[in-house]
Amino acid sequence: MAMERIEFGDSIAGLIIDGVEGTPFVGATLRLTREQGVVVDVPYLSSSAAEQFEHVRAWFDSQTPPNNMLLLTPQGTFSLFDVQWNGHSENWGGRRTSIGTLRPTLTVLGNRDGPLADPLLMNEMDSRLDGLNEWVRSSAVDEDHVTDDEGRVQEVTLRLHAGEALKWCQGEATMTLRAGWHHAPEQDGYTRKTTIQDNVTLRSTFESGPRPFWDHFVEQRKVANLMVFLFGRLLSFREHKLRDDRYTARMNDGRIYDYPPTEIVSRATYRERRIDVPSRKELRRPLAHMVQIGEVGLETWSDNYETWERFILPSVSVVGRKGGYIEDVVISTSMSIEAAGSILGRQPGENATYSDGGRKTTATYVYRCLETLNVLWPERIRDRLGLARAIANNYNDVKHYDRGDFPEHSETYAVSEINQMIVRLLAIHVTGRGDDLLATFRAGNDLYELKQVLDSYGLTVTVDGHWEHDPENNGNS
Repeated sequence: MAMERIEFGDSIAGLIIDGVEGTPFVGATLRLTREQGVVVDVPYLSSSAAEQFEHVRAWFDSQTPPNNMLLLTPQGTFSLFDVQWNGHSENWGGRRTSIGTLRPTLTVLGNRDGPLADPLLMNEMDSRLDGLNEWVRSSAVDEDHVTDDEGRVQEVTLRLHAGEALKWCQGEATMTLRAGWHHAPEQDGYTRKTTIQDNVTLRSTFESGPRPFWDHFVEQRKVANLMVFLFGRLLSFREHKLRDDRYTARMNDGRIYDYPPTEIVSRATYRERRIDVPSRKELRRPLAHMVQIGEVGLETWSDNYETWERFILPSVSVVGRKGGYIEDVVISTSMSIEAAGSILGRQPGENATYSDGGRKTTATYVYRCLETLNVLWPERIRDRLGLARAIANNYNDVKHYDRGDFPEHSETYAVSEINQMIVRLLAIHVTGRGDDLLATFRAGNDLYELKQVLDSYGLTVTVDGHWEHDPENNGNS
């Protein structure tokens, strides 16, 4: 059976194949490292007298190894794609070997049928990421209990099934969210146990047929970015698996009996696996669950994505991230708000934000977002015009070197929190579900965390965009 998953720190020895007829196989070790992802170390002899390593020396001397390679190991075959030189160190004389390092862009934990030189394409890709189970709230396991007269459980019945699929179109791709199960019994000389995994996966397929990893990932990232706004925190991809006609499971006589899901490790996402998995408490409650957004909302998000990309990308990289500078949060989210204000266009009452010359200001674009959202902010920042000016003032004071000292820390922190909520609520607007899903915010609910921030620092915004500090706080928490 092929190896199903590789973890950080794993080191697997084998024989590497370059696909060129007549070249000898050479030993190599594949490692999954936290720093560089998958790397393959190849020992060789630098002396020209060692003819069996002539092709290996050429890889590293020219820094151009074969594009695709295979690694045969006791655990199974690894397919390596878009292989790049990653350094080498030569030793001459004595009994020491030289060593070169290769770094594949994509590593597949399986053997592919057909020519090795072909680029990697896949019929479908399944991925898992943080928060997906909580967001979709779908399960592939039904559980029934039988209890006695005293309420003690006497029998448990688990029914495993394919969860109901949620499906929508996303440009040329068809996206699917579905809960699935995996049954894994284990037994040793002492313990016997059965593990059932019940997880939601995000699947992408293309009607046109097999596509590269990146085509699938771009579409899946759009869904993940929406989830970041809804949860208000960093979410990481943890796993990718492909299904394709060229990745098969065969009987001993060569007959195909399955096209199994096969893990891919990508240089584009391995770093996300380094981040600690969030607890359920850290995920908290999203602004909206999948059932509230719906397939139509996801299609609308996708249709609007290109237009709103300058809004989405600056903020999705900072929303809810820990350990960063609050000034960076203000700058990134304010860039998004400016972009959103340009897309939204003119709003009633925005003339009050214009300069004396009648020109639009930074506050104009903030005001357009606030007017579109139309939510009831906590009492300390209820003046919409004042809030637009306060955000614009803080953004400009942070951004421009000629504006003197940086703003008061408490004020910048308040703006960073308010801005994050603005961009998160605007993401709901982009799905086309704003009228329904923003109703509770327009009624003044669900913004209690902002109220706590403002009360803690004793801050109130004025109509001219300045912050007043409660006398007992004097700007400090």
